Amino acid sequence: MTAPRRKTLALGELPSALHPLIRLGGGLSEAPGRLSTGLAPVDWLLGGGFPRARLSEITGPLSSGRTSLAFTLSAAATRAGEVVAWIDEADAFDPASARDAGIDLDRLLWIRAPGIREALRAAERLLTARGFALLVLDLCRATGRPAAGALGTAGWIRLARAAAASGTALVVLGRDRLVGSHAALVVDLRAIRLRFATCPAWLEGIEARVAPIRHHLGPCAGFAPVHWKVPPLARGVPARAGPARGRGAAGAS
Repeated sequence: MTAPRRKTLALGELPSALHPLIRLGGGLSEAPGRLSTGLAPVDWLLGGGFPRARLSEITGPLSSGRTSLAFTLSAAATRAGEVVAWIDEADAFDPASARDAGIDLDRLLWIRAPGIREALRAAERLLTARGFALLVLDLCRATGRPAAGALGTAGWIRLARAAAASGTALVVLGRDRLVGSHAALVVDLRAIRLRFATCPAWLEGIEARVAPIRHHLGPCAGFAPVHWKVPPLARGVPARAGPARGRGAAGAS
C-alpha cells in the first residue's frame, strides 16, 4: 500500500490557501491623550500628564502631597473646560480647599461613599455614564488586604476596561498600592522636608518629590521636586500647590 501523496503548494498559492485560517489584525492603537497636572516638571516626567482612558494610582503617606497633586490635576482639567468627578470614600474632601486650589466647583461632581464597595460601584457607574475627563477615587482611608481585595482582580480589570471605553482618566488615591498590575501609571509622593511657622507652630509648607514607580506608557525613572504651600488658616486640610522648584530628571497629601 502506497502512502498518500502530499500536495505541495507554490509560495504564491499560500495566501489563498491559508485565507480561511488567517485572522487579520487591526491597526496599531493610538497612544492615549494626557491630562496636564498644571505642574511643568511633573508633566515632563510623566510624558505630558496622567493618561486618559487608563487606570492610574497616586500613593504616599500622610502629608506627602498625594491629595494636593490630585487637586492640581483636577484644577487643570476644570480650567480647560472639562468635567471632573471625585468619589470621597476617605471623607476628606473639603470644597473650600478645592476652590482655593483652583478647582471650578461648577464642573465637579462630589460623591461621598460610605464604604469601599460603594465607592467602587459608584466609580463603575460614572465610567459607564461617560462624560468625565477625570475621575478621582479617594481610598486613602483604606489600607491593607481588605482594601486591596474589596473589588478583587476581576473588579479592577472591569474598572480599567470601563475607563478605556469611556476615555476617562481614572486616578485612585491611596496610602499604599491597591490596584496592582492593572494600573498603567503609579506615582508615589514622599515628603522631603516639612516647614513649620515659628509662631504659632503650624505647618506652612511641604517640599516633596513625585516619582513614577510604574509606567506602561513611558520611562519609569527620575523624580520631580514640588513645593506645596499650606495657608496659615488651612491647618488640617489638603495643601495648596505652589510652584515646583528644581529641575528633574524628574520627586508631597
